[in-house]
Parts: sequence; structure tokens; C-alpha cells
Amino acid sequence: AIYASVLETQKRNGLTIDLLLICGDFQACRNEQDLNCMAVPQKYRTMASFYKYYSGEVVAPMLTIFVGGNHEASNHLWELFHGGWVAPNIYYLGHAGVVEVGGLRIAGLSGIFKGGDYRQGHWERPPYDNGSMRSAYHVREYDIWKLMQISAPV
Repeated sequence: AIYASVLETQKRNGLTIDLLLICGDFQACRNEQDLNCMAVPQKYRTMASFYKYYSGEVVAPMLTIFVGGNHEASNHLWELFHGGWVAPNIYYLGHAGVVEVGGLRIAGLSGIFKGGDYRQGHWERPPYDNGSMRSAYHVREYDIWKLMQISAPV
């Protein structure tokens, strides 16, 4: 639905959109196992269209870069802790990452803040229980520290 909306905006306004930034809740679910690792009520655990992008059946119409939110497949994004391609033309910035696109530096931090987890390391590993499925996307001091090491302008 997001791509249809962006393409319609391009057409309606005579624009070319080269880059789409998604700031959380991208929900990159590849399969049923991913759905079971999403911290959402059962009624929202439905397979959307991402699996088609993951399989290569459909390709994103523009470069898409995203950070994770609090409704993600924790197991999938953990596999790409430092970031990486989740599908052709779709890039995950990782728990904390920076990329350069067309001379523009983009930094991002995935997750949400929860004070009780902030000073912990990333200890969660699959298979997740109900608690670790949620704490896996909590921002950690280490993630902030990594971004603070960036010396060039972002």
C-alpha cells in the first residue's frame, strides 16, 4: 500500500521520488515464523505483502531504507543487527546505522526506549518468549554510543 501511495503522489504531482525512508513498523515478515515473532495482538498477525519483495516476486519501485519500530519480526531483524538488504531495493539500517545515498548521509536508530533495558546489552536470542520478543526492539545505550562515533556530518 505504501508504494501505491508514493507512485500515485509521483504521478499526481509530476515528481520523481528516488528514496523512501520508513521510520519504524515496516513489518518485514517473510513467513509464519516471522509473524510469530512480532509483538502485536493476534488479530494483527497477518501476512502482508513483504514476502513478495523478499522472494523477488515484486521489486520495490524506489530505494527504500527503514529502521525498525516496536511491531517488527524480531527474529528477522536480529539476523541483520548491523543492517543489510532485506529484499531487492529495500535496506534495513540495523539497530543503529548510517548510509550514504547520493551524497546524503542518513543515520537511524531502530526500536523504542524503555529505561529498564537501556543499559543492558542485546541479550535476546530466538526462540523468543513474550518478554524477550518485546525487549529485543528496545534501544540500548550501546546503539546510541555507536551513532555517537560518527564524526562527519549526518
